[in-house]
Formats: sequence, structure tokens, C-alpha cells
Amino acid sequence: MSRLFWKFFFAFLTALLLVSIGLGSSIWLNQSAKLDAINELPVKLGRDPAAVVSVATNLADYGGRDTLKQYLTDQVSGEEPLVYAVDAEGNELLGRQTDPETHATARELIQEYQRIRSIREIVLDDGDPILLFVPRTAENAAFDFKGKKTVTPPLWLLASISLLVSLLFSGLLAWYFTRPIRELRQAFSAVAAGDLQTRVSAGMQSRHDELADLGQSFNQMTEQLSQLVNAQQQLLHDVSHELRSPLARMQAAIGIAQQRPEKIPESLARVEHESVRIDMLIGDLLKLSRLESLSQTQSPQRFNLLDLLQQVVIDARFEAERKQVQIDFQPPPDSLIYQGQPELLHRAVENVLRNAVSFTPDNSTIYLTVAQSAQQLTITIRDQGPGVRENALDEIFTPFYRGTSQRDDSTGLGLTIASRAVAAHQGTITAENHPDGGLSVTIQLPRNQKSP
Repeated sequence: MSRLFWKFFFAFLTALLLVSIGLGSSIWLNQSAKLDAINELPVKLGRDPAAVVSVATNLADYGGRDTLKQYLTDQVSGEEPLVYAVDAEGNELLGRQTDPETHATARELIQEYQRIRSIREIVLDDGDPILLFVPRTAENAAFDFKGKKTVTPPLWLLASISLLVSLLFSGLLAWYFTRPIRELRQAFSAVAAGDLQTRVSAGMQSRHDELADLGQSFNQMTEQLSQLVNAQQQLLHDVSHELRSPLARMQAAIGIAQQRPEKIPESLARVEHESVRIDMLIGDLLKLSRLESLSQTQSPQRFNLLDLLQQVVIDARFEAERKQVQIDFQPPPDSLIYQGQPELLHRAVENVLRNAVSFTPDNSTIYLTVAQSAQQLTITIRDQGPGVRENALDEIFTPFYRGTSQRDDSTGLGLTIASRAVAAHQGTITAENHPDGGLSVTIQLPRNQKSP
């Protein structure tokens, strides 16, 4: 058992013991005080006095005064508790001496406890009210109240029951709280050993408390770790695959140059071309790595998003001039203040726009529009190129995807960089084939800053 189990166990045990001992002692003392008070009354209470008083009441109801007197007379020579019958003036029916204080106590008890059976007040057939009770006298000493042993258990028994119940509930509560903690500790150990598929059980999540939330957070953490590790492994595989092809061509060109000297200029041109591609690939990989680093280290800034888009369009128009491509961008008249990381958004929009310039035909137009609502900002870039296969619209944002074109001037990382930059702003980027032709890429960003 863990140390935390024993901490919970002894904490609960101590609390329960204190509460149990306090309540048990209070009940025991209260009952003892009540019994002591009952045994000190001048009037006897209990089962035996109640029985004889009940008999006297029934005889008086059915036989009247004479029958009651005969019963009281016969009692004197018997072994039952002696019942006294006192009228309104305090005279006992057989002329026996009684204490007025006893009468008063009996009347107070019957008024306070309406259903008490040891004391009765009846009316005889001649209209005379009679109070029936058993006084505490030497003759009735053998009939003391016998309820003490049954009503109030001994203190040691209360303490033993409290101890057993406290041990049971303390153990159950400590086990209930420490079981999910032990499960989490085992799960963390498994993840530390490299098993990223470890998840806490569904039974722990059904608790609906803070520990269940902790378990859910653990599952989310391991899921993200697993995705990150798988993504890194896939990226490493893709990088090695992308580098292998140009390196193989460079080796082939060098071999040709060694075997056929007249092919040296052509082979050197091929080596230069492949080295440029490798340089582009490494550059984009560094951009991707720097992008992820910026998304984790840079703090959000307030900036005018329209100014950023205008600068991106100016740079893209310079590149599009060689294809006689027009970029149609009509910014809204008002400024659009946004809070985020401007460098990341600049790369995202720039890469999408450059990709559109590359694929749109000569003498065509690229449309860039901005829409805003109370919840989000939407940037749409549409070209007039051949579009993308419907089943590949989601794949174009994965690393090194270049479709069927296999262009030498593309590393397949441009849209991946754009996707990572948008995701860093909790936004989404999607692509669809436009009905009028071409590819339409939509960037949606949450509206976290209202326009002034």
C-alpha cells in the first residue's frame, strides 16, 4: 500500500473516531441522565407499574368505584406494585397516606407525556376524577425501573462499534481515493518506459470527479504525445525519402562524368540543379522547424491584418509578373486589428498565394478576399488552375505532397507550413475545387480582437 493510502486512512479514521466517540458519549450520558432522573422521581415508571395501572383503569371503567376499591384492597396482600387512587382533593381511595408532591409530579408527567401508561387520570361513574399511579414506596422497592440495561448500552460497546465502523469506512474511503492515483502512477511509468499507447481505464473516467478529469487530461496528453512522435517519425521518413532521390541523381551524374568526360558539363549542371533542390528542401525544413518554435515562444501581438495582407500581395505580384497573372485584392476600407503572431500569418498567406501563382495559368487572375464576422475572420485565395483531385484535398497540407505535377521547384512543404501557422492560431485551413474552375483555399481564424 502506498504512503498516500495510509495518510488518507489515518486522517479519515481519526475524524470518524472523534465524531463517533463524541456522539456516542453524548448519547450515553444523555440516556444515563434521563434514567437517573426517572429513578429519582417519586412516581414509579416502567412496564410493571404500567400493567397494574392499566388493569385498575379497566376495572374502574367497567365496575365503578367499588370494583376499583376491591382491586386496590386485594393488591395490598399481593406481589404486584401497589396502585394508588387519589381524587381531586388529594384523598386516597383506601385512605392511605400519600405525599402531595407525588400527586403534583404525577399530574405534571401526564400533562407533559400525554400517552404515558404508568399514570392514568380517569373519571368514575359518579363523576369523581381519579388519578391512578404507583408511588415510590418501600412496598414497591422491588419494582424499580428496569430499562437501564436495554435503553443505554455500555460505553465500551459504543466505543467498539465506533472503532469497527471507523476502520471499515476509513479503509474504503482511502482505497476509493488512492486506487485511481495508483492507476495513474502505473500509467505514467508505462509512458516513461516508451509505451505511448497507455490510457487510463474507462472505469476511472466514470467517477465524475477531479481525479476523473486528471485521467482524461492524461489520456489527452498521451494522445498528443503519440501523434507528435508519429509525426516526427513520418517526417524523418519523408525527409530521408526526399533527399534520397536528388542524392541518387547526383551520384549518377558524377558516375557519368567519370566514365564519359565529354558529359562533364552536363553532369555538373545536373549536380548543381540537384544541390539547389536539396538546399530548397533544407530551407523549407528549417522554416517548418522555426515556425513550430515561434508558435511556442512568441507572445501574441496586436497588428493590422489588412496591412499584412497588402504587403503579401505586393510581394506576390512581383513574382506573378513573369506569368502575366493578376492578383485581385480589394481590402475593406477600415483597418482590421487582430491579435496573434504576424510572422506566422504572413508565412501562411504567402505560401498559399505563391502556390496559387505557381499553378494558375498565364494571363489569369487570382482572387483574394477577406470577410469578417463577430466570431471569425475568413481569408479566401482562389486561382484558375487545374484544381486537385477530390480525394486529395486533405492531403495537400501534409508534408512533401506535390500531387501529380511533381514540380522541381517545389518541396511540398509550402501548404504544410501554412497549415501549421494557422493551427497555431486555433484556426482552420481547407481547400476545395471551385465550381468555375481552380482551387479555393480558405483560412478561418477565431475573432479574438474586435475592430476599433
